[in-house]
Amino acid sequence: AAAELKCVVLGEPPPTVVWEKGGQQLAASERLSFPADGAEHGLLLSGALPTDAYAAAAVTVLEPPHPLPPPGTGEGAPVFLTGPRSQWVLRGEEVVLTCQVGGLPEPTLYWEKDGMALDEVWDSSHFVLEPGRAAGGPGTSLALRILAARLPDSGVYVCHARNAHGHAQAGALLQVHQPPESPPEDPEEAPAPVVEPLKCAPKTFWVNEGKHAKFRCYVMGKPEPEIEWHWEGRPLLPDRRRLMYRDRDGGFVLKVLYCQAKDRGLYVCAARNSAGQTLSAVQLHVKEPRLRFTRPLQDVEGREHGIAVLECKVPNSRIPTAWFREDQRLLPCRKYEQIEEGTVRRLIIHRLKADDDGVYLCEMRGRVRTVANVTVKGPILKRLPRKLDVLEGENAVLLVETREAGVEGRWSRDGEELPATCQSSSGHMHALVLPGVTREEAGEVTFSLGNSRTTTLLRVKCVKHNPPGPPVLAEMFKGHKNTVLLTWKPPEPPPETPFIYRLERQEVGSEDWIQCFSIEKAGAVEVPGDCVPSEGDYRFRVCTVSEHGRSPHVVFHGSAHLVPTARLVAGLEDVQVYDGEDAVFSLDLSTIIQGTWFLNGEELKVNKPEGQVEPGALRYRMEQKGLQHRLILQAVKHEDSGALVGFSCPGVQDSAALTIQESPVHILSPQDKVSLTFTTSERVVLTCELSRVDFPATWYKDGQKVEESESLVVKMDGRRHRLILPEAEVRDSGEFECRTEGVSAFFSVTVQDPPVHIVDPQEHVFVHAITSECVMLTCEVDREDAPVRWYKDGQEVEESDFVVLENEGPHHRLVLPAAQPPDGGEFQCVAGEERAYFTVTITDVSSWIVYPSGKVYVAAVRLERVVLTCELCRPWAEVRWTKDGEEVVESPALLLQKEDTVRRLVLPAVQLEDSGEYLCEIDDESASFTVTVTESYQSQDSSNNNPELCVLLKRPKTRRLWSRFPPWRRSAGAE
Repeated sequence: AAAELKCVVLGEPPPTVVWEKGGQQLAASERLSFPADGAEHGLLLSGALPTDAYAAAAVTVLEPPHPLPPPGTGEGAPVFLTGPRSQWVLRGEEVVLTCQVGGLPEPTLYWEKDGMALDEVWDSSHFVLEPGRAAGGPGTSLALRILAARLPDSGVYVCHARNAHGHAQAGALLQVHQPPESPPEDPEEAPAPVVEPLKCAPKTFWVNEGKHAKFRCYVMGKPEPEIEWHWEGRPLLPDRRRLMYRDRDGGFVLKVLYCQAKDRGLYVCAARNSAGQTLSAVQLHVKEPRLRFTRPLQDVEGREHGIAVLECKVPNSRIPTAWFREDQRLLPCRKYEQIEEGTVRRLIIHRLKADDDGVYLCEMRGRVRTVANVTVKGPILKRLPRKLDVLEGENAVLLVETREAGVEGRWSRDGEELPATCQSSSGHMHALVLPGVTREEAGEVTFSLGNSRTTTLLRVKCVKHNPPGPPVLAEMFKGHKNTVLLTWKPPEPPPETPFIYRLERQEVGSEDWIQCFSIEKAGAVEVPGDCVPSEGDYRFRVCTVSEHGRSPHVVFHGSAHLVPTARLVAGLEDVQVYDGEDAVFSLDLSTIIQGTWFLNGEELKVNKPEGQVEPGALRYRMEQKGLQHRLILQAVKHEDSGALVGFSCPGVQDSAALTIQESPVHILSPQDKVSLTFTTSERVVLTCELSRVDFPATWYKDGQKVEESESLVVKMDGRRHRLILPEAEVRDSGEFECRTEGVSAFFSVTVQDPPVHIVDPQEHVFVHAITSECVMLTCEVDREDAPVRWYKDGQEVEESDFVVLENEGPHHRLVLPAAQPPDGGEFQCVAGEERAYFTVTITDVSSWIVYPSGKVYVAAVRLERVVLTCELCRPWAEVRWTKDGEEVVESPALLLQKEDTVRRLVLPAVQLEDSGEYLCEIDDESASFTVTVTESYQSQDSSNNNPELCVLLKRPKTRRLWSRFPPWRRSAGAE
């Protein structure tokens, strides 16, 4: 007989297939051949013999080292060769969405719209599914054809592919738009309203100016209705301040952000389908504040990389304002320059980019706002939202509109390019669709087009998992005396995550369910009477509990009578008290049960919890709180000493004795240790009350007997003993004790300084300085002795050669004597719980030498006075003078002078040998002076209009405010 083996192997380029038997490669022969048909490879054995049998068959696919086969063409999980493309169509057009998938075994494909199966959304007449083979290679395809697109067809469509090895999905966005309406023939004629008039008065909604208004209508119907929002009878289109979306509950939402007076009017939600139309309306009123901006903001436009200026006026120049971009507070910086000039408030946005496009607000106190749109003109017209929150497993859709059609943008996440199967472009629109997002897909998503880019923060929130199902087949069986047997089966289907069963009981007549215990496996559980606290009829229920929650409870049918068996947990103990005190006897049982008290063999009546017994008409009180039983003998006397107390209940008998001891005194108050907290200079009074009048007591602090002084006074008044600190200090903190005859009252006293407050500055301080300039940060507190710490960029500042910390009373200073650019940063002055903030920026100067800007030529006659002047941008800078490359040395014939920012080289009586090139040098800069000395001036022809003699003009002296202070005493803000 003939035997044939077959296998299907896919690969590009086509793989080499080798057949083996027993680890040895087979070769073609008269009996053995290897027929192949495309991807199908066979082994044909003619005249098979018993020796040809082998217990295993193996297929080895030898892949060439280069190139690697494309994904999805080998055995394994599905891989999308081509994903569906996002589309923007007009209502009524036909739409075809196609995906091509590889994988073995051949995957099963199906489509979903917005997470729902197609037949749950549409009638079968609205769409067609067309399966097929992938064009030009292995794999399979499934096309979704929507015959005539309707407005509700807009949404995210996801193609799913599954086989035995796994699951893959790819999605696309479909947006269906209403065809544009033809304009009226008469341009002056207003367009007719597009919805029917309302048959009843609309609801009224009030909103404060600057707040958001949110309208929601919930419409059901099949086919799915088309929803349109209208304002004052005209259709509304989404823009920066009008958001239209569908929430997770299926409601249609219109949100008007930062409402203005012009937004008031009638808003209508119109829903239509083939069965008819329904309307829902609300009248919006915008409540304007009494305090208003004198001149509100106006919408502005700017070009990318340029600037935009927003300006408004407040009623009073002293009113503080704050700037916001939507819900983000904007602080002054190079990007957002904020200017206040009288009542004018101005925001200048520098280096505009696509993400600066949006809604901006200026806010006065009381959240009074003025709102304006900033439009950034550039390659990107519609930017991404600043953040996008998506539940885990839902679809994330990002849209960008560009000025030019057909351009190729780049989508990336955290700097890494995203696969092409989730990107689509059509004309001006570019879409990124991420179906079924996971937490690993969260990050910063960016669309780039040349030098222009827009970014959003994609945040993926954990999805709420369903709790497990309840147990089934729960039954109760009455077991032996005082036990009950409970049985049940696991939930169907069983939970995917680990779970346990929780058993609870309820006494008949009570509303409370109490947990008995938890077990991991279902089966039979015997509940004995010892598990209940008191005798009674009990019901039981069980539920399933996992990390995702618990199932509904399943109640066992019927009830069982159970009686607990009491055990002694904490028994009676002998009690020793002083004459006149209460004696308390108590014991704890293992279960709630009634018992009987005995005093000197006489039973105390349960129905009389309070009473009197002999001798001496001793009063008593009986209490039971849960598992604890107590007998209180009130104000016992010396003659009660030796009394015997007993307690009895089923299974428990116990007794104890009473002993009375005499005491000269005891403390009435305080009964427990007292903890007190005071601030410095506050009056402190500690009071101890004894049981006897005028009985002596002694005060101690931290174990040492106190001594009276002006700062510590001890008084006794009848039963009361007092220790007084008229003006407490921090050193008065400690443990105080009032001691008398072996008994003591204790007080823990803490005295602390009052909280410190920062007086100045009250607001964030911004300091700008240049290299080598002295920077001084000043912080004033309300108490001279308050400790103050300085921090830079979160690290505490320590004094060094580069940082000086000073304090004079309440004034504290941080000084940078010669600041360098790395010294800049965020500084904080911390006093107690308060902080003052400083931002220091140190800038390198571009040029130290202000004058001269070019080379200077000086001609002089021997013995004439020559002055070479160099002016610097800062007074403390040091210069170096050289002549013909060698540093000059000061002498009577050559003077070096410094005055403020001016440096001079003076030759009082110049000589011929003083001719040469002089340089005033600082860092890498220098000013050059060429001096030429002659015996006498040459005679000049009156016709010579170009003499070679250069006259040195002295610059007028410039007075500077900071020139009167040495650098180490000058604040960076003094200029």
